[in-house]
Amino acid sequence: MSRKLHIGGTIPHEEWEILNALGGPSVDHEGDARDLSRFDDGVFEAVYASHVLEHFDYNGELVDVLKEWTRVLMPKGKLYISVPDMDVLCRLYLDRDQFGPEIRFGIMRMIFGGHIDKYDYHYVGLNMELLRDWLMLVGYKEIWKMDSFGLFSDTSELVLGSDRISLNLMAVKE
Repeated sequence: MSRKLHIGGTIPHEEWEILNALGGPSVDHEGDARDLSRFDDGVFEAVYASHVLEHFDYNGELVDVLKEWTRVLMPKGKLYISVPDMDVLCRLYLDRDQFGPEIRFGIMRMIFGGHIDKYDYHYVGLNMELLRDWLMLVGYKEIWKMDSFGLFSDTSELVLGSDRISLNLMAVKE
């Protein structure tokens, strides 16, 4: 039986196991996304994380997290990552003609985190070049930017004005 892991998810899906730092009725595995030691190497055909990676420090921690997520993927497994797109968010934040203070405050929260609990803080801003480089550093060679994964109705699909605020990348494990 093939397995798929949704890191940070909350909505049940019959094909995906959910790992979340905060337990809940739909969470299959409560725990920290930095530590997937409960899972053997190469057990998942796919790992999905929407707006999770930015919660890890760029000073070493982020690379370790990517290595851990890659470890649990089987060969040719797919890593789906969605992060706030720093390039888009900065451009939108500076567009005072289109967005007033209230919307721009919301954009600022997308950049730095919502600060609603101890997990909701962002430690890195990512764009295509940075995320691609970190994925390549941990061994990915096949990396694609996607408008939509078509998997979940979540922050990876969020649009502000006419702009997608998320950078969505799919990478295939060697």
